[in-house]
Amino acid sequence: MNRPASLIESIEQIAPTLKKAERRVAEMVLQDIEGTTRISIKSFAAQAEVSEPTVMRFARRIGCDGFSDFKLRLAQDYAVGRMYIEAERKAQSDDAEPIAQRVYQSGLDALATAFARLDEEALKAAASVIAKAGKVVCLGVGGSSAVMAQEMENRLFRFGLAVTASADAYKQNMLAAIADKGDAFLFFSVTGKPQSLVDTAAIAAGRGAVVVAVTMPGSPLALQASIRLPLDIPGDEVHFNFPNRTRYGQLLVIDCLSALVGALKQPVSARKLHRIRTTLLALHGHTDAQPIGD
Repeated sequence: MNRPASLIESIEQIAPTLKKAERRVAEMVLQDIEGTTRISIKSFAAQAEVSEPTVMRFARRIGCDGFSDFKLRLAQDYAVGRMYIEAERKAQSDDAEPIAQRVYQSGLDALATAFARLDEEALKAAASVIAKAGKVVCLGVGGSSAVMAQEMENRLFRFGLAVTASADAYKQNMLAAIADKGDAFLFFSVTGKPQSLVDTAAIAAGRGAVVVAVTMPGSPLALQASIRLPLDIPGDEVHFNFPNRTRYGQLLVIDCLSALVGALKQPVSARKLHRIRTTLLALHGHTDAQPIGD
């Protein structure tokens, strides 16, 4: 059954077109959304002065399986909507200085949380696997995680590793299908729930690859991993217009891994970086400020 993204908006849209009895149901819901999520169908029908079958017809009309399903979806919709409404009420300024301060503090908090929860032994184990791998595959889907998979590839290729990255679910499965024993599959996911990643991890592990997951501890993806790099940074739901700050923690893990892998691949990594720098000189000449690792 196709369901609209917002149940409350659907009720608002169809209310004027409903017959009198069902319109009373819609109006009562909209007048007290939170109260409706806690009331029984019998009490709701009595307050709306309609029959219980009328309430059930209304619930099914907007795509719910019954009144209980309706209340559950209404509660979820209301919780999400209230988050944005409350955020707007907190006087979100468009002035650059306070916005910059909030973003800066949000990033600091995220980095501090990620650093405090770093598992150094797991980092070392993951770096060792990556450094020795026949090939390294970096995977993520969605927003920041897909970008982070690409950034991990960007950090590792310069050490001369055979590394690729993908955010395409079909290609991820295909890469897992041709995995060999000793390959490293590195996954990035904020929630650890995308089924395509979980499936890919299972396929790769079944082929003998080592699965490393930078994700929520205890998540389905984490449970598929041989090496877990837990990342659990609370979201900043007060500032809905800020990007997800978990990516700061992801970047911390990426930089730690790349630094460790670079050290493990010495002296080869240094020679590779030197050759890259020499080649780039032909493009823009000598640049003192250019990072030695780029």
